[in-house]
Amino acid sequence: MSEPSDRGEYEQRISRRTLLAAAGVSGVSALAGCSGGDGDSATNESGGGTDGESTEEGSDTATEGTSVVSRTYRNGMSQNPVDLNVNSYNPQNFLELAGRLLHERFVAYSFATDEFQLVALDDLQFDGTTVTLTLRDDLTWDNGEDVTTEDIEVQMDLLEKTSGSIWGYLEDYEIVDEKTFEFHLQKETNPRIIKYTLNNMRVDTPAEIFEEYVDEDAAEVQGFAWEDDVIASGPWSHAEKSRQAWEFERNEEFYAAENVNFDTFLLEKYGGNQSLQQALISGDSIDGVTSLFVPPNIVEELPDNVVENRMPSKWGYGIIFNHDDEHFGQRPVRQAVAHLLNRQQIVDNGGPRTKFPAEVPCGIAPKDQESWLGDAMDDFETYGVDESRTERAAELMREAGYSKSDGTWQDDSGSAVGGEYLSPAGWSDWTTMTNTTVSQLNDFGFDFSISTVPTNDWFTRYSESDFKMGSMYWLPGGARSAFPYFPLRYQLTNTHVGGGHNYEADTEYTITGMGGDGEMTINPLETVNSIARTASDEAAVEPVRRAAWHNHIELPMLSVVGTNGQQWFTNDEWDLPAEDDPSRKVPRPPMWPIHEGKLTATESE
Repeated sequence: MSEPSDRGEYEQRISRRTLLAAAGVSGVSALAGCSGGDGDSATNESGGGTDGESTEEGSDTATEGTSVVSRTYRNGMSQNPVDLNVNSYNPQNFLELAGRLLHERFVAYSFATDEFQLVALDDLQFDGTTVTLTLRDDLTWDNGEDVTTEDIEVQMDLLEKTSGSIWGYLEDYEIVDEKTFEFHLQKETNPRIIKYTLNNMRVDTPAEIFEEYVDEDAAEVQGFAWEDDVIASGPWSHAEKSRQAWEFERNEEFYAAENVNFDTFLLEKYGGNQSLQQALISGDSIDGVTSLFVPPNIVEELPDNVVENRMPSKWGYGIIFNHDDEHFGQRPVRQAVAHLLNRQQIVDNGGPRTKFPAEVPCGIAPKDQESWLGDAMDDFETYGVDESRTERAAELMREAGYSKSDGTWQDDSGSAVGGEYLSPAGWSDWTTMTNTTVSQLNDFGFDFSISTVPTNDWFTRYSESDFKMGSMYWLPGGARSAFPYFPLRYQLTNTHVGGGHNYEADTEYTITGMGGDGEMTINPLETVNSIARTASDEAAVEPVRRAAWHNHIELPMLSVVGTNGQQWFTNDEWDLPAEDDPSRKVPRPPMWPIHEGKLTATESE
């Protein structure tokens, strides 16, 4: 990829890194690593905020007279640009990283403040079942045209056609004027739910490109490979794409263009996570990686100019059961699995720098359990965080009618309890955690063999219910998982695999009452859905605790490990935001710090 062309007013700077990067990344040696790992498939980020009628206005960090440095930020990735495009309605081929560069988000959430910031919106008001949204007056496309509600109208129609998540809450929408539109909700909905959903939406549907698809079948827009005539609303404009990299140039029409003081951003393809790790070790051919698990032994090799950033991923290693399976469809067997697994040992082997066990398996993200469960948390069974409760597990197996013969648990027909345990290929930390998990299962007397399959096959097997039990992330990922509605509903319905775990969520269950007193009857899906209709966090506490108690007893999935995601910067040619700056905790660095003018090119010679 050639360097940016000279521009009279731009500062010239050619560095050793630039020269090395221009030579390509061939010959990079392989290291052990994990693919993905923080659920960006995830990559739905959202999070908590206030429940008042209006959120705070977006901050204006632009500065007058910013000089623009002729420099390229090289962000490594493992995806092949040739196969991808920037049409968010095309889920199979949409490159989310490119979307973050090109298209302005409606709102942004920081884990550091637990608050939302308006971005493309100038105002957001909640009044019963009506939500009023107002676009910024200075929001434009990079062709100079204003973003108006004509574009929003096309976006909303296409989201309805393609079952966009916002339509799970809407009865309809209404265009008020060129900058104002309204959502009319089906029912009064917790404002957090709408904010989480807006956090996953971007101004990425210019009417002049997409309105032709409004009257077509959904398949037409979903099959549109948008890689030519791309129109941007964010800090970066589309430049060109090759097999090796995707190039973006500074969008001078962007309302906060002064925040961006360099001219080119490159999403550069590497051979995989091992190559990305090696590039970080070299310290001079890459500027950052948006998401990359790096094990402790590799972290120790990184040079001083490489800076780690961590933020909650609200994601992690868990276990999925096929509830139609003759063995693992039984509650006592699932509970036996929960009791015998030593979750702390799984964490210790998988990478304790970035991982931690779920204190209570209950469907709520580990770091959020205490705040939501409060004193009731003492009523929840831990199932043993740092021990294998094999005696209790054996008791449950016997109560369910199983017996042990020659060290193996069998049913009454003599068939061993076990099978293939699925794990995704290339995710090295997950491979380690799977090895630990299966070792514990088999030491207890199950009969499992590990089946490591490509990620696509992993999803397919679960989607087709072609499994008994296996590894699967138990939180949907991103800050939205901090609000229990999302992970609790995900574990019940698991739309990520099309409900292939066969859990009957919309039915009544009779389970032990909270605190072990008596019995309670609960329809888990109705209870979880009721969380979305609460007006405040305080009102959500009671249904959250009931739904978590059901999850804790029934175990539609098993909560095992939580994680902090790792992002990587270099600081020899870039001024980084302070370690405690909230911009470092808005997914995903470096895109958001650059947007806010907090990550800039150094201007020294």
